[in-house]
Amino acid sequence: MSSSSRPTAPSPRAQRPFRHRVAAFIGATALAASAATAGMASDVMTARPATAAQCSSSGFSDVKKTNKTYYSAVTWVYCNGITTGYTNGKYGLYQNITRAEVATFLFRQVTPKYIQNGQKYFTDVPATGQYYSGPITWMAQAGVTSGNADRSFGVTRDITRGEMAAFIYRLAGATKKGPNYSPFKDMGWSTSFYHEASWLQANGIARGYADGTFQPQQNITRGETAIMLQNANRFIAHRGDVSTPAISPLPNQTDRPSTTAPSWTSKVVTWATAKAKDPRAQYQWGGNGPWEYDCSGFTVDAFKAAGRALPRTARAQHGAATSSVPVSQAKPGDLVYWSNNGTGSGVYHIAVVIGGGKIAHSRNEKEGLSITNINYSPYNMLPQAGRYY
Repeated sequence: MSSSSRPTAPSPRAQRPFRHRVAAFIGATALAASAATAGMASDVMTARPATAAQCSSSGFSDVKKTNKTYYSAVTWVYCNGITTGYTNGKYGLYQNITRAEVATFLFRQVTPKYIQNGQKYFTDVPATGQYYSGPITWMAQAGVTSGNADRSFGVTRDITRGEMAAFIYRLAGATKKGPNYSPFKDMGWSTSFYHEASWLQANGIARGYADGTFQPQQNITRGETAIMLQNANRFIAHRGDVSTPAISPLPNQTDRPSTTAPSWTSKVVTWATAKAKDPRAQYQWGGNGPWEYDCSGFTVDAFKAAGRALPRTARAQHGAATSSVPVSQAKPGDLVYWSNNGTGSGVYHIAVVIGGGKIAHSRNEKEGLSITNINYSPYNMLPQAGRYY
């Protein structure tokens, strides 16, 4: 089976001394995954912008004064030391923005005090050494995020509009619930991020789209992010100082590196990759091969090629895993799952991790056997990958 299934912006805040606003991350480094997507270095502070009082333009080559939608907001985030854009002189208006980048933008905007205790709060965020280490540690301590269920943050994952709304809502200390009658036709009282999105709409931070939707699962762009941050500034400026962390750091054992994969996993990957690329191979419900497979039949034969045995169903295969790791730490030969209830009992699709952020799997009659990105369908995906050694 397959898992397919402004108003006018408020005035800028009273300015704090420029050295206070940028000192924390003057040595920021590029986020590799975002750079690969953008084809350029990531949002690194390569030049010091003028202070906001003296600053009237970002100078980004892709943000012209004629762009009435984004010019003012992008200029504002630049002049307030929140971003300096990319090293090629562009801001990247229509490019998605990652969760790590948003954390860094928010940190630079509010310049909070937090506890630098050298502890890790998420499995994929080192305590130091990355430009996002401090910002994400602060967000955890301030209760702006608790990360994913597996205690990963999702550093390289593009952030959605709903998640962005939640970050701003929590940082503002908002608690107001949305109205019974939704301002967005694609969201209701029980929809994820409804209360956060409704609060943003009521306070002029985000109005949604012209068709009346908010689209909480849609990735937010860097241009949209600039508008939200400017509009939200009067609610979040100078907030987020931490005296007592909202969550505890990871225990030491969670911080240990994953076990090195044994040699047999390479045979699993080789077989799964070759079979998924073979035009003779087809999807068939209940198929056990050699050329017709459903998802769990495919993984059974992939493991069989390496001399390993798996139970026949996706649910049983999930239960047979020796251990589980965050999907962000999955290695070639691990299996990843999709569930209709968020637990192992509801697993309905399974795939082989082949490396490079890719998986091989037998999807459905239309898509057949194929190789896709590991997060090709993220919404029902379990946050843990299964490891079988």
